[in-house]
Amino acid sequence: MVADTVFIVNPRSANGRTGRRWPRYERFFRAALRTPFDVRRTQGPWHAADLARSAVQAGASTIVSVGGDGTLNEVLNGFLDGTGRPWNPDARIAVLSTGTGADFVRTLGVGREAADVAHRLNAGNTRMIDVGRCAFMTAGARRTRYFINVAEFGSGGAVVDRVNRTTKILGGRMSFLVAILRTLPGYRNTRVALEADGGPRQERIVNDVIVANGRFFGGGLMPAPHADLEDGLLDVVVIGDVDFRTVRRNLPALREGTHLDRPYVEHFRAKELAVHAGDEMIDLDGEFVGRRPTRFEVLPHAVRIVA
Repeated sequence: MVADTVFIVNPRSANGRTGRRWPRYERFFRAALRTPFDVRRTQGPWHAADLARSAVQAGASTIVSVGGDGTLNEVLNGFLDGTGRPWNPDARIAVLSTGTGADFVRTLGVGREAADVAHRLNAGNTRMIDVGRCAFMTAGARRTRYFINVAEFGSGGAVVDRVNRTTKILGGRMSFLVAILRTLPGYRNTRVALEADGGPRQERIVNDVIVANGRFFGGGLMPAPHADLEDGLLDVVVIGDVDFRTVRRNLPALREGTHLDRPYVEHFRAKELAVHAGDEMIDLDGEFVGRRPTRFEVLPHAVRIVA
């Protein structure tokens, strides 16, 4: 019999720091929460999705993601069925953000400490927020995966791949900065075509394309300063045909969210974005998931989240 609340813990998150700290967190939650809970620890990639799915299907109504944005992404993909609906429409997700980037909770506007999470769980207040769905091709097969914060393809996908293949001991901000400085000098911009909400096909040469539900990525960079988790739209930010020196010079503006007026940046909102691209690397919520994106779409008010 599963408990009403299940914590899904990624012990490898934040270079293993989450696993080392979890015993202390668990003791705190056992004392602070009004209801009992179960704990499930992930054993490898995609295990959090399997654990979330099995817990909700067994009757759990609250899934607490303990780890980074990548762990939350897996929990989300287990929480929703293949049609974009929760397995249990009354179930909810909560977040104890202990990972490298911690970008989603910045937009959500909630505290990261265990005491903050316990207070939110006991209070029971929730919001219905949008999520995104990305379709892409892998080995000739079409796949789909959900995202809750930010999707990206182009140079950003390559940066995320480097971050996740190296140590994150420097923390979120420095890990992403180092990856940007090492990846972008050798990155070649590519030609893509985009169609927003069934509109005309528009081709351009791009460095990066960001499809945002939340505002932040990369350890506090703010690519989509006007993104809203509840507006039923995705904020699309296209970084055009720029070189590494231009990107490096404008990183402070990207961190402050003041880059949208740059001549090489295009910003618009859409419910759906069809993509015609080559073998571009895709990251969803800070995790490399595959290549060759074909479509992004928003699923309005798809998830109940503790906030």
